[in-house]
Amino acid sequence: MEPLFTLLKSLEPSSQVAVGFLACMIGCSETLETGYKPRALKDSPIMRRSYYASPFSPDARASSMEREQELEARRPKPGY
Repeated sequence: MEPLFTLLKSLEPSSQVAVGFLACMIGCSETLETGYKPRALKDSPIMRRSYYASPFSPDARASSMEREQELEARRPKPGY
């Protein structure tokens, strides 16, 4: 292990960066440790936005308002 470090120290800084980059790239792969392969979404920008829009839909907003009103009705009022 030590001869490897002495070899790296003898290289120019730009060569050290190149060796470090190659060492990082050797350990990289397209899959995760579990075997899952991420796949790119080939949907339009509108469709990608729709994946995250469900909490902001009118139905979700109405449900949230109903829940807040119910909690407000249960909350003890001061002076009673």
